[in-house]
Amino acid sequence: MLDFKKKDFISVYNYTKTIASKCLKKDDINGAIALVEACAIAAYQLNVFYSDVDLDNIVVEIGKKISSKTNHSYFDPTSEKIVLIDTNGSDNHGLTKQYIDAFIANGIEFAYIYEHTDLKRIRLILKQLEAYPKATIYTFEGQYSNTKQIEKILLFLSDYKPSSYYMHIMPWDVVATSVCSVLRGVLTFNINATDHAFWLGASIIDYSIEFRDYGYTVSLEKRGLRKEQLLMLPYYPPINPTNFGGFPDIVKRDSIKIFSGGSIYKILGENNFYFKLVKQLLIQNPKAELLFAGTGQNNIIKTFIKESGLTDRIHFIGNRNDILEVFEHCDIYLATYPITGGLMAQFAAFTSKPILAYADKGMSISFIEGFVCHSGEFNVTTHSESDFYAYAKKLCDDKEFRISEGAALKSVLMTEEQFNEEFQFMMVNKKTKRNGQLEIINYDRFENLYLQVENQYSQSAQKLLAYHLKARTLIFPKLFFNAIIIKAKQLLNKF
Repeated sequence: MLDFKKKDFISVYNYTKTIASKCLKKDDINGAIALVEACAIAAYQLNVFYSDVDLDNIVVEIGKKISSKTNHSYFDPTSEKIVLIDTNGSDNHGLTKQYIDAFIANGIEFAYIYEHTDLKRIRLILKQLEAYPKATIYTFEGQYSNTKQIEKILLFLSDYKPSSYYMHIMPWDVVATSVCSVLRGVLTFNINATDHAFWLGASIIDYSIEFRDYGYTVSLEKRGLRKEQLLMLPYYPPINPTNFGGFPDIVKRDSIKIFSGGSIYKILGENNFYFKLVKQLLIQNPKAELLFAGTGQNNIIKTFIKESGLTDRIHFIGNRNDILEVFEHCDIYLATYPITGGLMAQFAAFTSKPILAYADKGMSISFIEGFVCHSGEFNVTTHSESDFYAYAKKLCDDKEFRISEGAALKSVLMTEEQFNEEFQFMMVNKKTKRNGQLEIINYDRFENLYLQVENQYSQSAQKLLAYHLKARTLIFPKLFFNAIIIKAKQLLNKF
């Protein structure tokens, strides 16, 4: 594989944008949407920049073309109704439930638009909505093109006439952002759940709802948003208790159970520091075991377990739907690194479990405090290995200390009641009770991390762009060569 550098990506990315614009001029709207989405996904996967006005302008043109053809423009809201459009909905992660709970707690009339046809991920959410008389549910009964989805949503909005439009979406959602670009007289909000990364629509929205200072800083410094557009509203974890699915039989009943996990990409890079941290942590604490729940390139964590010499003490437990119960049955949470998991840290705090977290001072993306310290100060993240191991040993050796540290963490976490009240204040005043603070962010280091993971592990951006460019990949020799190698490896893995 040839090293895919920033300049290589930008060259391919800009060319792909050009092809998207040409599709639009030919009235191939679905083709343009597919290429815009590919650009946005690749930009999200590499994080060499955080917004793109040019890409947003294509989204705006997509919205204009569709609304002009269908006469589904919308300009005159006549009520205080709210719309929440969702492509990232789930019963047990994300922010869908928290915002719906806030709408209901404040007696708001609202519509919930879910873009996917597979409703299994939001069964509990749908049940809750069906029980609330002021909620309208809008879902798609069949598979539609992106263009048709936009048409249908605009038609619905022209009848529903909301005053506000909230987006809880994937960073590459062309459908929701195209709709957003058409709305006039309607306040538009992006719930910035992926605050560390690129996302579409920064130049289209009225407000961005930030949950921590890191995202607030990125939005000011890299997305071109103004202070008055940034609303600070931290969140709490979605709580949906389920039955505990148990642990593998090999897990000892009397061990100190350290739980960790998340998307596998979060533990890649930085010279495999996370894996070294885990191994040393278990060597220094012989009564401890590590349980890892993850999604993504699971073969990486499985290979580490085999090669660690600790196969009896490190256990991969897959993707768990009973995540809250897993936390309840563990003793300590180990944060991932070099990218931490915000929702996982919140589950730990909610279940009163102490958090073990290391982050180099140059990697503020992984400071835990922004995820859990909403109602008080508590030092969670350690910046030296010696301090990390010392804290780990004390947690493993002293049960009372573990309990007290977990209780202290829970006491500073945002509560549902706080969130609902602060949301209501934000909705009425178009400002929030909290003020964002600028952080020092080492953007170059973060960018280099993502490029390293792309080249050493995933090649996901290259695969995506090569797939959409097809024969045009020949224009970029490095991408073309890498695409052939990737395809050859895929074919070999089948045999």
